[in-house]
Amino acid sequence: MSLSSANIRVTDPRGEQIYARETAFELNGSVWTAVGFDLPLGRDLGRYLVSFDAVVVVETETGPVDVRLAGTDVVEFFERMSARLSDLQASPQNLPAGEKVLVSGIALHGTSGWTPLVGEPVQIWFDPKGTAPRVYRGSATPDARGFFEKTLVAPSDGTWQAVVPTSDRYVASTPVNTTQETRVIDRTVRSGSAVTTVGGYSGGLRIIATDVVIGVDPVNARFDVGILGFGGARGSSHMSIKSRRGEGKYPNGTLLSPMLEWPETLTPDGGSIETEAQSDHALVRISPLMPAGVYDVGVDEQRIAICTAVPWMDRLGCKTNAVVADPTITTMTVKRASSTTVSASAKTFTGPKTITLSGAVRKVQLVSNTKVANRLSPNTPVKLYFDPAGSRDPVYRKTVKTSSAGTYSTKVGTSISGRWIAEYPGTALQAPSRQAVTITVR
Repeated sequence: MSLSSANIRVTDPRGEQIYARETAFELNGSVWTAVGFDLPLGRDLGRYLVSFDAVVVVETETGPVDVRLAGTDVVEFFERMSARLSDLQASPQNLPAGEKVLVSGIALHGTSGWTPLVGEPVQIWFDPKGTAPRVYRGSATPDARGFFEKTLVAPSDGTWQAVVPTSDRYVASTPVNTTQETRVIDRTVRSGSAVTTVGGYSGGLRIIATDVVIGVDPVNARFDVGILGFGGARGSSHMSIKSRRGEGKYPNGTLLSPMLEWPETLTPDGGSIETEAQSDHALVRISPLMPAGVYDVGVDEQRIAICTAVPWMDRLGCKTNAVVADPTITTMTVKRASSTTVSASAKTFTGPKTITLSGAVRKVQLVSNTKVANRLSPNTPVKLYFDPAGSRDPVYRKTVKTSSAGTYSTKVGTSISGRWIAEYPGTALQAPSRQAVTITVR
């Protein structure tokens, strides 16, 4: 068998024909190999399709016969480049579980240098701490700088992972990881952002605050701060935490100014250099003498870097300084604690039966400019609910008020097992509280 003639056609990723000519072949054993089959240099990345037609001379008993073979798009090959990821960040890196976090990084390509990988999807996964499998959380598309970002929910402690998957144009990147720390809290979480723009690109700060319930002792309130956009904090700054009302020794309110001292990179000789950190936090001591109510939370002239061009090694391309200054990025509410008690005159009986529920309400109160106390609270509403045994929801029954001594007592009819719940609903300045007593009806 011999080849009389052979033509090869190659179509590039844009559908344009870049090779179409008669091609010489050499026989090597039983394999025919194209000779001089050279495609143009500087080809586009992507999928190429090969078509051919050939005339094969086949020897038969009656003599040689020409057999035509042809095929369209019978072979495909890919022109690919290596993809690389770097500098993956979770901002803030520590925050309450279930809150939003900005996952961001840099996507590059090429065998050398730092060329942005523009427009190629980056997959983002979350690998929870423990034995649970990692979960795909979405994709992000790099912009002209190679920067990508995705706002996601941080469900638990774990690791964010980013990867560029294999495609027609790129070989899969090596995955990059960054850790995520979370904490479970039972207070309301509030957050807000302040953004500024330089050269068409935005950056800023996000602050996450948690409401505070305070008793007779001071407590620490935590504020998590993260950088938005590609860049980082450039030096320390003061937060601004200001009460909207005055009280006691603070008739005009109070202003707290904790310092944000962003992490620095340690050098081998024990020194440190200013870096573009992505996350920080502040712990602020809240005194029970401070005014209860709403506090505005912000920042005073925080310098940040916003990259407006291709990022370079060690992020030296991020040299543009911008200032974020906003005292009202988010809020925090401080409430004084309360406690509610309830007891029943009978807990186990054959029903139906009328029983007496009794209890008291105490509130942490400011009693002077220098003292707070946990005192019985007169003339305070208490809501009573009955929660029947099983899967049904609690049912509101009535509201009673405490006496001048801060206690209450009321009769209720009970015919089935369940729980009686007493709840003080709270106010804008006082935290709610509740307690339950279990009743068994035989």
